[in-house]
Formats: sequence, C-alpha cells, structure tokens
Amino acid sequence: MDLLGFGIILPQLPFFALRFHASSLQVGLLFAIYSLCQFLASPFLGMISDRFGRKPVLVFSQLGSAIGYAMLGAVTILHFGQPWQGLALLYLARVIDGISGGNISTAQAYISDVTTPAGRARGMGLLGAAFGIGFSVGPAMGLLVGRNSTHPALPAFVAAAFSFAAMLMSALWLKESNSHRPVADEAWLHPSRFIPILRKPVLAQLIYASVVTMTAFTMLEGTIGLYLNDKFKHGPHHDIPYGQFELSLYFAYIGVFIMYGQGRLMGQLVKKHGEWFVSVLGALLVSVGMSLYVCTDWKPVLPLLLIAGAINALGRSLQQPPIATLISKNSDRSEQGTVFGLYQGLSSLARSAGPVIATLVYAKVGKVSQFALAGVMTLGVAVWIARLAKSQLRPKPAMQSSENPAIGAGGTVPAAATAVGGYSEV
Repeated sequence: MDLLGFGIILPQLPFFALRFHASSLQVGLLFAIYSLCQFLASPFLGMISDRFGRKPVLVFSQLGSAIGYAMLGAVTILHFGQPWQGLALLYLARVIDGISGGNISTAQAYISDVTTPAGRARGMGLLGAAFGIGFSVGPAMGLLVGRNSTHPALPAFVAAAFSFAAMLMSALWLKESNSHRPVADEAWLHPSRFIPILRKPVLAQLIYASVVTMTAFTMLEGTIGLYLNDKFKHGPHHDIPYGQFELSLYFAYIGVFIMYGQGRLMGQLVKKHGEWFVSVLGALLVSVGMSLYVCTDWKPVLPLLLIAGAINALGRSLQQPPIATLISKNSDRSEQGTVFGLYQGLSSLARSAGPVIATLVYAKVGKVSQFALAGVMTLGVAVWIARLAKSQLRPKPAMQSSENPAIGAGGTVPAAATAVGGYSEV
C-alpha cells in the first residue's frame, strides 16, 4: 500500500517541477532533497526501532509520506506570484516525506526479526516484490487517475490516501517484532553506535558496494524523464516528445521486471547459486542495461529502449535483496535496526548524490553520459563483490589444536561445526 503511493508519484515528480519552470538541475534536486533527508533520519530511526520497536517507526514514516504527498497535491492547486515559491513548497513536501521515510530500513529489520537465516533471502525478496508491485502498478494507477481527471493534483492525493491506509493497517494490525528494552544509558542514540558496524570489514564493504550501486540506479531515475522528453518522439509525424503519459507507462513496464525478478527469479537463483553469485550477476546486468541506454542515443527506437529497461530492471531486482540478506547475516541480531538504518541512510545519501551528479553530467557532458558513468560504476561493483565473495567462500583451514573441545579425534570437526554462509561456526 505504501509503495503504491511511491509508484504513483515517482514518474510525475519531474513534471511537478517543470510546471514551475525548473531547470534540469532543479529537477534532480527534487529527487535529491528527499534522499538527503532520508540519509539524515534513517540511521536514527533504525536505532529507535531497535530500542522502542519497529511498529512505531513504521506508523510514523507512513504518516509522513501521506502528509508529504498531500502537500504535493496542494501545491498544484495553489496559485503563486512567482514560480520559485511553488518550487520551494515542492522541496518542503519532499523534506517532510524524507525525514519520516525510514519505512524501508525498518521493514528490512522487521523481516530480519521474523525470519531464520535460511529464509531471510526469501523474506527480503518478498519486500523487493512489494517494491516491484508499487513500481509497476503505481505508475499505471497514477496514469489512469491523471488521465481521467481534469485536475493534476488528484494523483498526489491518491498517493497520500494509500500511504495513510498503510499507516492505519500498521497501527491496527501489525504485531511488534522487536521487544522493548529499557534505555541503559544516554548514549544509545549517539552516532558513535555506527563505528563498530563499519569496523567489520565484510559488513562495511557490503554497505559501501551497495551505496555505489544505489548511486548508479538513481542516476537513471533522476534523468530518464528528461532524456525521454528530449530524445524520443511519437505521434503520426514523430514530432511529439515523450511526456508524463509515456514515462508512467515506461515505469510500469520496468516495474513488471522488478516484480518478477525479486518475487520469483531471485529466490530460485539464490537457492541454486547463493547470495554472492546473484548479487554479482545483478550488478553485471545493470551495467549491460546502462550500456544499452547509451546505444539509444545513437538509435532512439522503442525496442532498444524496452530491452535496456528490462535488463536494467532485472539486474537491479537481483542485486539489492541478496546484498541486504548478506548484510543481515553478517551483523548481530540485536543490532539489525541500527545496521539497516545505517545501510538505508547511506543508500539515501547515494540517492541524493545520484540525481545531482546525473543532471549535471546530463547538462554539461551529454545526454547519455550519466548512463555510461553508471554502467562503469556497476561493472566495478560486480568485480568488487566477486573478489569479496572469493575471500569469504574460500575454505577455512581446519584448527589443529587438540585442546579445542570442538575438534574431534584425528583433528576432525564435528557436524555441528559447519560452515554457514561462508563462515566456519563452532
């Protein structure tokens, strides 16, 4: 329900800004300011969910989304003497939504609470499938609502209604997954709580690699509307630029592949090959998809655009949930909210940097240069994760000390001391 609201609004954001004569950089900032506020708020919301429970944070974040979307709708109704006044209120609406936007990281921590390590990849995949549904059904729903209404504010109000409904469902029906713990000292919300997490080499590298790929993902999100509007044409004389209608259809199309990748394909591949392999494969597919987007500048035809979007969406859907699962497996159960809050916060920083970098490169270098840069970044991540996986999956040397009670006669390790997730657990 919450992600349907997200899906309705996402394709329409550039056109909200263009109504107030925004430049390409100002459009990018509309995406970036939301993510920057998420970066500042998500780690603290994660720690709060560890201390006081997941449910209050989810309710708060969904209510914030509803308020932010309602404000977006209100801005389109009001009349302003100067365009910058309306644009400023659009930014304020995204600030409100961003500060309260800790729902994804908290939902990931919730799934970690209620799943076993063996079932965690499937749980993260289901959350990803919910994102895919929002990403596919949401734009299509926004398209239908917008086309059947004479008022451009209606999609924003519908998105607000979905997020408000999600808030009510969480408040009334969701059971708390994390037991409340008394505050032992005043330092539990101090930023230094993140330092031990980043001192764990594998965990830190997984988070950093995910930040790089998220930057690449949002370089596409922040400029695809501008690029299609500038480069692609339709109509009987091929002279009508792609607009809000075509962009919503395109988001709905790639959302189908995200939903399939995370809801079905990802689970099958993880079961057969493991999280490490799937995360590398996902990054490689994203790199291929970005390369095909670059090719659309040379040949701007719809079939090539559709292939690029499908491959990119499949890669994105396969890369993120396995990384989240590996992060969960490499962190203590008592700090899941803090870890995912930090993870989501740094991802939000990447989401704020990506559109700004992309729109600057788009305006100064070339209209597909941001796709080329994103492809190089994700290719580098694929190599990075492959090397990390190789070091973690390498067989650990057997312990030789006969004094260790876990070592049986003849230096063998009992069946209970088996390697789980690439680590030897005794």
